[in-house]
Amino acid sequence: MVAKQYLVEHFANMEMIMQNDIENIIGVLDDTMDTMNKSDVLRNNLIQQQIEIEKQITVLEGQLQRQKEYLAKIEGGLDVLDELKK
Repeated sequence: MVAKQYLVEHFANMEMIMQNDIENIIGVLDDTMDTMNKSDVLRNNLIQQQIEIEKQITVLEGQLQRQKEYLAKIEGGLDVLDELKK
């Protein structure tokens, strides 16, 4: 009777250990999958940021070009004024 009780408890412990091992393995796989998903989300986020920054750079380059043209007009106006003084 004692041997039977021992075997029942021993097998119950083994089953719990095996269940824990299986859960740990699944947990490892789940974490890897979550990490992959998080990596994909991060990648998409960075790509969106890259696109937005490239758009902003294009806008700034256009503004800079207009400012250069305006500066050239100011310099031209100053040259005309200098010539008129002569």
